This record gives sequence, structure tokens and C-alpha cells, in this order.
Amino acid sequence: MEIHLHLAAAYPEEPWLEHFEWLEPMFNERLELKDGRMHVPNRPGLGFSLSEQALAWTAEKAAFGKQP
Repeated sequence: MEIHLHLAAAYPEEPWLEHFEWLEPMFNERLELKDGRMHVPNRPGLGFSLSEQALAWTAEKAAFGKQP
């Protein structure tokens, strides 16, 4: 959902942006909301990095390149 911010910013007529607070533990950064508007971050890339909690979920669940 955080990536939707960049898509919405690319279209001037985009009327709304979806944001779920329960996804916040996945990222080290937070979306900036001011005066009813979300602000596109000026950090590198999409402006978000995965939190240690999200990385732990991924590392525990994923088995890339391994055959069962």
C-alpha cells in the first residue's frame, strides 16, 4: 500500500490514497500526513525500508531456490 503513494503522485487527478496503519510495523519509516495530504518521501528508492520484524517474517517463511 505504501507504494500506491508514488502511483497516486504521478496522476494529478488521483482523488484518494489508501493507507492501512496495521502495515506500519513492516517499515522503518512512516508516511507523512499533513493537512489531509500524504507527502511523497524524498528518501532513495521508494523511500521505505523493511523493518527487522518484517525481515524476520520473510527469513523464517521463505525458502528461495530450494527444492522440497
